[in-house]
This record gives sequence, C-alpha cells and structure tokens, in this order.
Amino acid sequence: MIAEDDVNDAFIVKRALQEAGATCPVHFCKDGLEARAYLSGEEPYSDPKQLPWLLITDLKMPRMNGLELLKWLRGHADSGLIPTIVLSASGQYSDIREAYRLGANSYLVKPTSYQDLVKTMKLIVGYWGMCARPTTALP
Repeated sequence: MIAEDDVNDAFIVKRALQEAGATCPVHFCKDGLEARAYLSGEEPYSDPKQLPWLLITDLKMPRMNGLELLKWLRGHADSGLIPTIVLSASGQYSDIREAYRLGANSYLVKPTSYQDLVKTMKLIVGYWGMCARPTTALP
C-alpha cells in the first residue's frame, strides 16, 4: 500500500516499483484518511482483505498526514504490524525523528532522479520481500 497525495509522484513510484521487479498488487491511497479507511475495512473498503505486506507513506498529505497515519497505525493491533516506510521529500531532522518515534521502520528522502528511485525501490522490494511477515485478515 502506498499513501501519496501527489498523483504524479504516485504514478512514478508505481512505475519504479514495477521496474524494480515488484509483482504484488499495489493499492494507492490519496492520504492517510483513505489509508486508515482501507485498513479499518470502512466503506468503500468493506470487503475482507489481507493486511498489506508493506506500507509506504508520504508525510505531507491533506486531511491526515503521514505522521498522523503512523500514530494511528501503532495504536491498532493488526495494522500496527505492517512494516512502514516513510518516503518523503522532507529531510528535516524533526520530521525524521518524529516518524521514528511514531514507529516508522525506515525513513527515506525521495530521490531526485527516477533511476535513483528505481534503485531505492529495488532495495525496498528486495529487503522487505525477504522478511517474514504476519498475514492477518482485516476486519
């Protein structure tokens, strides 16, 4: 799952993931509020689903930003199990510190070139693809 409010960034990340060899389906959410609805099984996401094997979130999003999403995730048992990566244009120390304090597993500053983004996605897919993860149905 990817929470990203910028449609262009979402498209580029999806393409980079495909080029990096990701074969699993990717669900995009336009902000943290939509991600929370999906993970909570709220409308329009009331069909039974498995937890995403990974969540990549931007920080600066409307309605519910990435930090608020992290805080919500860690307060909910099953959703709190999802490995979460912050991928943000912000390299500010305060954002990095707060993301880790709220339970981010990794914090990456968005690469400036597409090729560097593909390299980053290859590392993410390779590393997290090897990790054992719980599989829990959503409510």
